[in-house]
Amino acid sequence: MKPHWTLLSPAPSASRIAAELDIHPAIASILLRRGLHTPSEISDFLDPSLSSLQDPFVFQDMDKAVWRIRRAIADREKILVYGDYDVDGVTGSAVLYPALKKMGAQVEVHIPHRIQEGYGLNRETLGRLAEKGLGLVITVDNGITGVEQIRFLVSRGVDVIIVDHHTPKGEIPPAYAILSAAVGEKKGDPNLAACGVAFKLAWALLGNLESVRACLDLVALGTVADLAPVLGDNRVLLKHGLPELSRSKRPGLAALMKVARISRRHVSYRDIAFGLGPRINASGRMGSPLHAFELLTTDSEETAARLAKLLDDGNRERQRVEAEAFEQAVERVRADFSGPSEHPVLVLHHPQWHEGVLGIVAARLVERFQKPSIVISMKDRVGKGSGRSLPQFSLFDCVLKCENLLESFGGHAQACGLTIREENIDEFRRRVNQSALETSALSVRAALEIEGELALGELDLKFLKDLERLAPFGPGNKKPLFLSKGLKVKGEAKKRGKDTLVCWMTDAGGQNTCEAIGFRAFSRWNASSERQRDIVHRPSLRESDGIASIQLELEDWI
Repeated sequence: MKPHWTLLSPAPSASRIAAELDIHPAIASILLRRGLHTPSEISDFLDPSLSSLQDPFVFQDMDKAVWRIRRAIADREKILVYGDYDVDGVTGSAVLYPALKKMGAQVEVHIPHRIQEGYGLNRETLGRLAEKGLGLVITVDNGITGVEQIRFLVSRGVDVIIVDHHTPKGEIPPAYAILSAAVGEKKGDPNLAACGVAFKLAWALLGNLESVRACLDLVALGTVADLAPVLGDNRVLLKHGLPELSRSKRPGLAALMKVARISRRHVSYRDIAFGLGPRINASGRMGSPLHAFELLTTDSEETAARLAKLLDDGNRERQRVEAEAFEQAVERVRADFSGPSEHPVLVLHHPQWHEGVLGIVAARLVERFQKPSIVISMKDRVGKGSGRSLPQFSLFDCVLKCENLLESFGGHAQACGLTIREENIDEFRRRVNQSALETSALSVRAALEIEGELALGELDLKFLKDLERLAPFGPGNKKPLFLSKGLKVKGEAKKRGKDTLVCWMTDAGGQNTCEAIGFRAFSRWNASSERQRDIVHRPSLRESDGIASIQLELEDWI
């Protein structure tokens, strides 16, 4: 066992619960450890009903928001939905727009261009759009930090409703209504992404849950792509939204699944995270995010096919640009930031890095070096940056202490965006690292919690089907890790793609064999000692040509 491996003990009443519900004791232990103590609670978790969703009016300002929108429609005011350029903002806008149209609203949607307009509310753009006679602006996935921009709109006689899930930095914007779990006493479910909050608003406007059921495909797409916790309402939305995505009648989603080579028989969390989400995000990163919005809302199969190809081409270009920037960043880290005690947070800048890939590059640096990372692209002595963090460390709080060095800043614990002048970067790097050194959050490696020890022979069809009932998996509901000891590697581990490890493993008796796969793991694999391993893994059932097999996704090994 490695020092950071934590093997959890079986829950005391696991055997009884397992017998009552006819599930494997290891699965029963997982459920009990997650605070589900009775068969009734467990059944509600395994098979959640849409009726268990929180009422939309739990949000403090939902009454005000609904009344103001209905008044705007009755008075024929022009309404603007101002979304964000990522999947969450685009899907949230695509949920809200048809609901407003159905009510007879005069509504337009604006999705800002990442490079030309930047993150959040753009003052110049708002001024131009306000000249069209706007009466109401509804922000989606932004606005909570746009104090000055919203004050500007209010001064022009425009009311604002904020639909957001980000963290305010202090002063609350003077909006007419704010729908956010971060503001007010009645906050709603804090796990919701912005698309989930937009779904609640559409539900409240149309009056019943059934009227927005067809939007669950978009909510699932945005929730997964934004890495929102799979807890509370999000678990319910994904449990019902993923099947809705598989049978979606939207031409745009059908076309996007086709170019991404995703089977519509069963669209998974992983299909969104690595197939659909990146292609929609590529529209905002490399081109116009309005293409993604149009894809999700068009009724034309011809338009859908054209836009899906456009997004797919953009994603290929994004991958090329990202790979180039990542390799340059890795070289910089190895050359200039090799002292682990001096640089617990990586802050890198470069004039040629594309703004659209900064967040992805930062996330990959975190994965490679196990350090929070901020990646900045420079232009005309002004840098646009994006940061990503480790689970145990709030990068937002750390950067907030240096806010006086920044032109703008926003985000949450695990991710942030910022604008900084070139002359402030060195001091920013010094102060961010000084702040990080003052906390103990980075000094201890995050524990790898292992739910139980299992022999390969225990990974049978029933166990894997019981395990799958815990899905959908994601942040807050990670797919459980298990320990299997004394496994032998058959043959040699193979490299697939850039750094994927594939091998076959068998138990000591040679009676049970299954495939093991490690994503971005081949470079860490020591072939000289690969004949026998203790592995930490996530088991799953794979089907190919009607044949079922077990696959172990490797997390760690000795």
